Amino acid sequence: MSNYVISISREFGSGGRLIGKRLAARLGIPCYDRTIIQKTSEKSGLSPDFIARAEERARSRFHLSIAPIGIGSPAFAHHGVPVSHQAFFAQAEVIRELADEGPCVIVGRCSDYVLGNRPECLKVFIYADLPSRVERCVEEYHIPADDMERRVIQMDRGRSNYYNYYTGHSWGDMRRYDLTLNSSTTGIEGAVDLIIALVHARTAQDAIQEV
Repeated sequence: MSNYVISISREFGSGGRLIGKRLAARLGIPCYDRTIIQKTSEKSGLSPDFIARAEERARSRFHLSIAPIGIGSPAFAHHGVPVSHQAFFAQAEVIRELADEGPCVIVGRCSDYVLGNRPECLKVFIYADLPSRVERCVEEYHIPADDMERRVIQMDRGRSNYYNYYTGHSWGDMRRYDLTLNSSTTGIEGAVDLIIALVHARTAQDAIQEV
């Protein structure tokens, strides 16, 4: 396998995190998700709890009417940058460093945008129908279905606000991804199979171009 980094973006409850973990296990490469918070803490000097809270505040506070900032250069080193933005910029640097280390799967955290200019980055978006997402979340979090449907919609809105604000692009826009998958149709293992098929197809294509 070539030095591909696979970015998994996903709707809440679609199984995207599980797909990312199983994909990484099948390919024998690392999967980074919440561990990125700890690595960002080490880089920025901010506590993991602060970074997690800053993300939650961002998801609930930012709206599409606010002008997006885009990540641009590693501005977290600049004076006068709000601490919450410093956390995001530090996280972007961590994601780039992980990609530099070799093949890996990165789940969420705007990684598709952070790594978007890299030809070795394969960008995948996982979605699913609302009933199946609610069912998955009820089983995982043991929350009544009525409350869970509201929470699923709320979480998606938060992810959209966060992504749109920091990147200046629309979360879930299929044109920004190499592959979009409906996990309600494919199932978890079927989604993993399709992503691996894309990796192999890209590897073969690159080999032909090098000849």
